[in-house]
Amino acid sequence: MKATLEKVEDRRATLTVEVDAETVAKAVDQAYRRLVRRVQIPGFRKGRAPRFLVERHLGKAALYEEALDRLLPEAYSQAVAQTGIEPIDRPKLTVESFDEETGLRFTAEVEVKPEVDLGDYRSLRLEPPAVEVTAEQVDEELRRLQEMHATLVPADDAPAEKGMTAVIDFSGTMDGRPVPNGQAENYSVELGAGRLLEDVEAQLLGMRPGEEKDVEVTFPDDFGDEALRGKKATFHIRLKELKRKQLPELDDEFAREAAGADSLQDLRQRIEKELTEIASQRARSQFRNQVVERVVEQARVEVPDTLVNRRIDQLVEQLEDQLRRQGTDLERFLQQTGQTREGLREQFRERAVAEVRADLVLDAVGKKEGIEAEPAEVEAEVRAIAAAYGQPYERLRRVFAQTGYLLEIADAVRRRKIIDRLVAIARGDAPEAETGPQAGDGAGSAASGTEEPAAAPGEAPGSGATPGSDGAEPGASTGGAQ
Repeated sequence: MKATLEKVEDRRATLTVEVDAETVAKAVDQAYRRLVRRVQIPGFRKGRAPRFLVERHLGKAALYEEALDRLLPEAYSQAVAQTGIEPIDRPKLTVESFDEETGLRFTAEVEVKPEVDLGDYRSLRLEPPAVEVTAEQVDEELRRLQEMHATLVPADDAPAEKGMTAVIDFSGTMDGRPVPNGQAENYSVELGAGRLLEDVEAQLLGMRPGEEKDVEVTFPDDFGDEALRGKKATFHIRLKELKRKQLPELDDEFAREAAGADSLQDLRQRIEKELTEIASQRARSQFRNQVVERVVEQARVEVPDTLVNRRIDQLVEQLEDQLRRQGTDLERFLQQTGQTREGLREQFRERAVAEVRADLVLDAVGKKEGIEAEPAEVEAEVRAIAAAYGQPYERLRRVFAQTGYLLEIADAVRRRKIIDRLVAIARGDAPEAETGPQAGDGAGSAASGTEEPAAAPGEAPGSGATPGSDGAEPGASTGGAQ
């Protein structure tokens, strides 16, 4: 097979592909063997009719069309690998000639990744943020631990105030009818926690156990039950009990019982260490994000609408998954928020553009730095996932390979390594760049196979880069197939 890259203009590449006659003849013969099992020829069992009768029955064009359905995607994929282009969409295929004597010749026009001008990202220098944990932060954590181990004791005859726990009976009516789900007995609630309607809680404050009152309320516009939004109702409330929190003493005994520490000082040291680890992780994450933002800011790249729309599709799908886990769906969400699908997609556009831009820039850095995900690194990642979910490694790896998720893991590993390199550059302790394609010399159109932008979360690598098994896109001609 011979593939020639004719031109790349406006991020559209045109390939001319020639497949030899021997390969075409084999493809047509395989097409006959598939078709003969599907048709019934009088006088022959299925799968037994000779080829000339199948051709007479179906027409030679049917054999050629069946052969092209398999041969075109395979030849296109090989042409992509040979020429090194990086398609980001499905190609438009045009068959110029096709027969068993002369072979197959077709053209493929496809959108490819844009070139990225990275600028002098290796001169970037940033100072990592300092990590400090104050005594006040340790004290705050101790107070939180106190709250967790507080006990509730009767508030005697004190009036209700925020922070107390009230035990109440209540029943609501609206237009003389009970409010749906508006009745309860011995309902325990912490005042000031925001679990009651504001009007009800405001009237509870100052009440004493045994007192009762009627409270007029208006349901807020964002109330959970749509049927009650903006409606007025009356709630009869009876305060039965009041309890206040009793905090344990902050001493060595508390440290031993609450956290298994040797002493209060030991507990303080443990808390300080944990807070320092959390602050360090947060600082590392913020620094990594800052480095990526600076590298992306100084890069120049045209962000293709094809990739932006694909990313918006993924963001909408992620929202749909999240809503399903919450027991609702996208249509109900759109109704509740007064949005349309088109409006939602437009809301996601700015984020999608930023994410695709970052993907393209990081991918270009990876090429220039010669960074790839090594098989051992991908294996380690899969083993970690298997251990986390208690699944056998071999079985999980097989599933990942079959679903294409293994490629997503490799993309994630590569992306992490790229950011690691950029962080080292920003710190001033990175090694010299390894030999690799230069981002300004065709990094947008020369790469291996059909790899999609690195680390597009949830996106199947290579999606849309090769035609499906149904052959050419609509509009592709089969001129020489008759």
